[in-house]
Amino acid sequence: MKAIDCKKCRSNIHKEEKELFLKSQYAMLKDAAYTFACYATVAVIAVQVRRGRSKDYIQKLFDEMVAIYDMPTVFGKELRMTDLMKQFENDYDIDFRRIKVHMESESEFVKGVM
Repeated sequence: MKAIDCKKCRSNIHKEEKELFLKSQYAMLKDAAYTFACYATVAVIAVQVRRGRSKDYIQKLFDEMVAIYDMPTVFGKELRMTDLMKQFENDYDIDFRRIKVHMESESEFVKGVM
């Protein structure tokens, strides 16, 4: 009779559970990324509406934002939010720490999505 290596079994189970957990976290992050992109887009468009921009301007701006969200690489380099934030902080003196997000209530969110 062959002995079972319990330590190895536990290690394999732990690895499988960890992978399942990370995959579920990734799925939540992916959903959240879409929601955050919508919030950011709404904020940018709201600023342009307040400034009296035309419908054509706003539609072109939206199209350009969608193109940036959809762009996986630029000149063979991955487009990373953190890199762009650093660049904008340095080039334009932008302080992203000033951003405060006030989310709608859970019930309002559910109503809006349904």
